[in-house]
Amino acid sequence: MKKILLLLMVPFLSVSLFAGNAKMDEADKLHENAGYDAEFKLLEGELASAGNNNDKSEILWRMSRAALAITDQLERDGASKNELLSEFKIAWDYATKSLSFNSDNYNAYYWRAANIGRWGQTKGILDSLFKADDMRDDLERAVNSNPNHGDSYHVLGMLYDSVPGIISFGNKAYAVSLARKAVDNQDEPDRPYDYAYYLELAKHLWNRKWKESKRISEQRKEKGKFESKSSQMEKNWFYDGLVNLSKATAYSSSGIKNMSDREEAVIILNWMLVELNKLNDKKPGDFDDIEEAKELLADWE
Repeated sequence: MKKILLLLMVPFLSVSLFAGNAKMDEADKLHENAGYDAEFKLLEGELASAGNNNDKSEILWRMSRAALAITDQLERDGASKNELLSEFKIAWDYATKSLSFNSDNYNAYYWRAANIGRWGQTKGILDSLFKADDMRDDLERAVNSNPNHGDSYHVLGMLYDSVPGIISFGNKAYAVSLARKAVDNQDEPDRPYDYAYYLELAKHLWNRKWKESKRISEQRKEKGKFESKSSQMEKNWFYDGLVNLSKATAYSSSGIKNMSDREEAVIILNWMLVELNKLNDKKPGDFDDIEEAKELLADWE
């Protein structure tokens, strides 16, 4: 659960209707370069002069994002638990206020989920589990508003893989479907792939651990369930049923039909390591992904 909450802090730069505004582009660039205090001050100034509700909504979800990153830095600097809980609540309020100006703002739902998660993590393990439902609900609202929001599917997959299935909503098969949906909704204009998506897909496959024969038999059932569901979210629980197992993927030119879950997981990680090591402009998250992929492969051997 903790890994999910930390990954929510990765500075995803989701595209929005307001992203063409030069000041918002500047704020996004500051966030990407960890200039969180400068980002927040810029956004505060823009909010004071915002002319319409949509502009206010776009500014406020970014303020929620920046406030959350600043609070994480306070934690690293030794802030007290009560101080952190108060700051997470403030950041949550910015996202909620953003939604008061635009109830369809998927970025606001996404960052409110991030604040819910970090509040629960700081409060304690039982509160983290207790807050999982709220995180899931906001992430589902995000994808209902934007069915192509890969980041939300990515984190939903981690939630379904992480929380227990007996006393909560955990489901390893759903996690794989949601991870495949994320992979098919990548938004990486400056690079070929979002490698973090593939890393999580590999982990979900490893944890589901279906054999080759079960993958084929279950896929037929999942396709039928996908077609029978009416809601966007329920359909995506069974997205794995739509996958063409014979079609080439980024990591396997011959497709994935003749593989078990765990064989596919290993192939994904080996491919990731090759591709990530080719990058000339590695970001901090890329180094984290390389390290985690190596650790997982060592554990899986």
